[in-house]
Amino acid sequence: MRPVPIPDAVAEQMPGHRVVIGPPGNDLTSPIPPVEAMVEALPAGRALTVRIVLEDGDLEKLAAGGAIHLTMLGHVVPFDVRVGL
Repeated sequence: MRPVPIPDAVAEQMPGHRVVIGPPGNDLTSPIPPVEAMVEALPAGRALTVRIVLEDGDLEKLAAGGAIHLTMLGHVVPFDVRVGL
């Protein structure tokens, strides 16, 4: 699975605004690619939504009983995982 840009038509239907989060220190030579996200201000804090697509072999692993492992950096705790277009 990997993050991908959010199409304009999808972003327009989402609350919040679009941002691009770069690698640590905004190092453009870093192997860590920038990630596009939608940021929404909620009473409990900011919510970040990132579009993720499956890579070759991911669907087969999930169909065979595999699980999605979500790693967050820092104090951010995921509270929602959805499947959508």
